[in-house]
Amino acid sequence: MGNSWMQRLTKFYQKYAYLMRGRYGRVDQINKALLIVWAVMLIVDRWIPFYIGNVIALAALALVLYRFCSKKIYPRSNENQKFIQWIARVKDFFTGKATYRYFKCPECKQKMRAPKGRGKIKVTCKNCHTQFVKKV
Repeated sequence: MGNSWMQRLTKFYQKYAYLMRGRYGRVDQINKALLIVWAVMLIVDRWIPFYIGNVIALAALALVLYRFCSKKIYPRSNENQKFIQWIARVKDFFTGKATYRYFKCPECKQKMRAPKGRGKIKVTCKNCHTQFVKKV
């Protein structure tokens, strides 16, 4: 009797593996955030009029399922990377961490960066060793 359950579970797993072959199938940061939105909306929907909470919860769950079953792996991964960068910028804004100002060397056009809020600083280019003053 125990053996038949194991066979059923193995057969179910094989069918699931065949179905998910070539699909994104990851619970990444966007999917985690959408699942949190889904759960919060299910709790809060009683106090939101006109079923707006239910609609938002259903949309979040549908988006999670779409992303999970998508066969476009690289676009889903790129979306996740952009989301991670956006979250980092939001966290930096609220924690007050330094953001950077980007500029180019006037001689060799090498891209450089310096933390914002330092005022006028003397910069030496690592590529051509040109020194210049820049306000950041």
